Amino acid sequence: MHSIYDNVAVSKSIAPQSDSGGSAVDGAVVDTLGYETAMIVFEAGAISGAPDATSIAVKLQEGDAADGSDMADAKDNTETVIGGIITAAGVLLARVEGLGLNRKRYLRVVETTTFTNGTTPAVSVHGNILLGRGLQKPANADVSNT
Repeated sequence: MHSIYDNVAVSKSIAPQSDSGGSAVDGAVVDTLGYETAMIVFEAGAISGAPDATSIAVKLQEGDAADGSDMADAKDNTETVIGGIITAAGVLLARVEGLGLNRKRYLRVVETTTFTNGTTPAVSVHGNILLGRGLQKPANADVSNT
């Protein structure tokens, strides 16, 4: 039996950063070759600058090009864009199925933060794509300390 360490690969799409809103942050492209399922793990930290409202729209994009040049919004089987909205500090999780079947090979996380009012509002954000059900195990070949 394999541990979670052996079965899940973590790929950083949006590196930890402060976002003051206004434009989309396109994450790095993640190659899903060799995996059957994935999950977005997006986190928003404390919000500064006392805005009246905060909206952080998070979505998954997919494409066939390794450089991300053909990325388009990834949809689930109900034609809804995969992702969600965060309005306060917290974590957004989203399931991604169909890797190697009906999903395109390359994925990335995109987030757009919008603030209403406030004094120079900002929020710390980051997003990872976790890859699972790998065809080759262990997912992490590095030696752990345990």
